[in-house]
Amino acid sequence: MVKIVSSKNRKKRRGLKIFLSVVLLAAAGAVLYGIPPSLLDISRIIQSAAGKIPRNTAGLEPAVSVLRGAIYDQRFNEMAVSYRLYRLSVRPADVADHKHTAESLSQVIGKKAAEIEGSMKSSRQTVALMEDLDEHLAAAIEALELPGVLCTPIEARFYPAHTAASHVLGFMGDKAGLAGVEGRYDAVLASRTVRSSNIPDIDFQGRESLGAKSVDLILTLDLRLQRQLEQLFREYLAAQGMEGGMGLLLEPGSGRILALVNQPSFNPNYFWKANEGNRVNRIYSHLLDKDLIRPILVRAAEIERQGIDGPPLLPETVAMLDYGFSDAMLDNFEHRIRLYDSVSDNWEGGSSQKNLEGGDDAVTGVQVGATLASLVNGGWRINPYVVDSIYDHASSTRFYRKSDGTGRAHVLDPALSVKIRRNLFSNWVSDKDNKILYMGETERMGTGSEPGEYSVQRLFAGLTPAVHPQFLLVMAVEKNESRPQPKGDLAKEDTLRQLGRDLLAYVEKNPPQVTQAEAPPARSEENMRQFFISKRLAATKTPEEIAAQAATMPALRGLSLRKALQKIDPYKLKVSINGSGKVIAQYPLPGVSLLGMNECILTLDER
Repeated sequence: MVKIVSSKNRKKRRGLKIFLSVVLLAAAGAVLYGIPPSLLDISRIIQSAAGKIPRNTAGLEPAVSVLRGAIYDQRFNEMAVSYRLYRLSVRPADVADHKHTAESLSQVIGKKAAEIEGSMKSSRQTVALMEDLDEHLAAAIEALELPGVLCTPIEARFYPAHTAASHVLGFMGDKAGLAGVEGRYDAVLASRTVRSSNIPDIDFQGRESLGAKSVDLILTLDLRLQRQLEQLFREYLAAQGMEGGMGLLLEPGSGRILALVNQPSFNPNYFWKANEGNRVNRIYSHLLDKDLIRPILVRAAEIERQGIDGPPLLPETVAMLDYGFSDAMLDNFEHRIRLYDSVSDNWEGGSSQKNLEGGDDAVTGVQVGATLASLVNGGWRINPYVVDSIYDHASSTRFYRKSDGTGRAHVLDPALSVKIRRNLFSNWVSDKDNKILYMGETERMGTGSEPGEYSVQRLFAGLTPAVHPQFLLVMAVEKNESRPQPKGDLAKEDTLRQLGRDLLAYVEKNPPQVTQAEAPPARSEENMRQFFISKRLAATKTPEEIAAQAATMPALRGLSLRKALQKIDPYKLKVSINGSGKVIAQYPLPGVSLLGMNECILTLDER
């Protein structure tokens, strides 16, 4: 009887507690209803933050919903692509059974159970067991439901073409674009909301913004032409004993860049290993002697002076030197056709010539290309460009360039420009293959700290077909020598000319083909396979790298980020970067043993 009464009393007390809980919840709701919205927002923020606290149970941590946008050439070949990977880590304090956990993980990831168990026993903090797991392995680990085991989502950027177009693509560091297209359009590729101000050359079709999913960039480059130009250009430089040069292939009528080469180049997948010289964008920053194109400028100026009804140009063997033009008269013509104007592009702004050393005596490769194009396309000076369109995955729509998105200016009279196009390059027309082939060369003795240095610059400019040019190729190389070459030695010049002829012939046989597809294809399985192969190769440590792991932390203070990354690369540390500029602080401190260390923190400041 006592037990029954006791049971009934417990039931009554339980019911009373439930009733009181309901009353309290109702009262709390009434109070919250009158709380200002700002406090409710704080409540939601706290709940959101609480939801991001790592779980103690096995499984995947919340994944970032949007991967960085891809970069394609004009035929939708992948040039930069992101993959969702996972980092496997264990919190030993939350592991119920170390041996069981180690044996279960060993069957999935292939590591020895003893090695996994030893890693858990060596530290009470979170231990990273494996990097770069694909989604299948991560799902298999989640299915094990092991307490204390986490698969953290990470994003990896891969450049399948490696060194091809590296100066155009740029590179990434600390999850942000730092150069080239990656840097110029970081807000477009990384953001969930893309505004028209982020990429003003593109027509958003009346929309103010795009987003919610990733946005891809489609370039004007043709990967086939890019690789061919780079390969043949590298072979030429190696054969001639030269270290650097530049090349630009574009459509003079539209300004579309089909291929752009800077040699030496670098691999964006390992940009920190490249020295400063390899990352120099020569086509926009390296100075060329203006006299390389002086014969062309003089002939164009003379045609303009004669006017539409003027007589034909006298042959070079008959005409007086420079057709009677003084330096001042020629300089006036050069400024009228805007030879020295800044050639800014929509991927990496070109420097104004006046901001570079050399004044009006030197030009950049892209200035030469823009000027020559204006002399054959009806007198229009067009800024060369490399971004063709974007693809918004949220709306499944491809957005193209605005009709006025490219800087255009008429620098020659339209009627006169036709005469200039027909007569300007008559001295350099190759009737044999219907091409215009021009060669220029300058020689300078060094001054200043290296007075004995002798510099030679060579320029090739080619157009095809000769009557109505559709493609313009500009290449420039430079070599510093201890003494001048004997006069009449044209072997090297002819080699560059032959290289230009071969490249133009290749372009004619393999013209650029813009894809008709509106949407990019599915991720390339072959590129993904290459990515994982490269990861496995990078994971294989050399004996020197193994020995370096037991070394001490080097001193990095005062170094640029690039030099600091190069210096610590052998230690295979995960690097966290704060700020920009030069290193002003580091952790671990210089001289500290790196045994057991897997991460370092660098603080940078521009001052």
